[in-house]
Amino acid sequence: MSKVSDMVRQQFKEGDDIRDAGLVTPEDIERYDDIQYGENATWQVLDVYKPKDKKDEMLPVIVSVHGGGWVYGDKERYQYYCMSLAQHGFAVVNFTYRLAPEYKFPLSLEDTNMVFQWVLDHGKEYGLDTNNIFALGDSAGAHMLAIYTAICTNKTYAKQFPFTTPKNFVPTGIALNCGAYNIELKKGGEPDLTTMLMADFLPKKGTKKSFL
Repeated sequence: MSKVSDMVRQQFKEGDDIRDAGLVTPEDIERYDDIQYGENATWQVLDVYKPKDKKDEMLPVIVSVHGGGWVYGDKERYQYYCMSLAQHGFAVVNFTYRLAPEYKFPLSLEDTNMVFQWVLDHGKEYGLDTNNIFALGDSAGAHMLAIYTAICTNKTYAKQFPFTTPKNFVPTGIALNCGAYNIELKKGGEPDLTTMLMADFLPKKGTKKSFL
């Protein structure tokens, strides 16, 4: 574990513990928890949330990609936010993905891809309208979702990655909250927090090409 990732995990957890204290599942939400979407039962798990009064209906889907500086977070930290989205008439898929520095880029994107494939494969089972799959990324999750959508829409770019997206799949729409999209190495001086976290996220701490 690097010092910067350890610091971020501790500080973010402290804030999230305060934010989530006393929160419970809303009475109007039906939830399906800890569904395994990959081989790793610790990291590759997801929840599905639906309004109880629409639990037997086919609903448009929101897939949430959580934030946390690429090194922190899981579905538990985003469950209340995601359930508030479900209260507006959506089926919301909230998932945990493999984090850096233990797991390097692009493994978190590979997990994201597996989740979209899971949604397509299990639409009928969970009442997911696979013709209307939206996605929401927060912070580092917005960065990842932006890259993932580019992979879905750019065949040349997609060839740089070791996984294949579902055939002809592109999210119906995406929302990117507070993402980092133009990350640059600083000339001289100390690196900022984002570039230090990127060094934990990228194989071999990244290269100049990684930041172009």
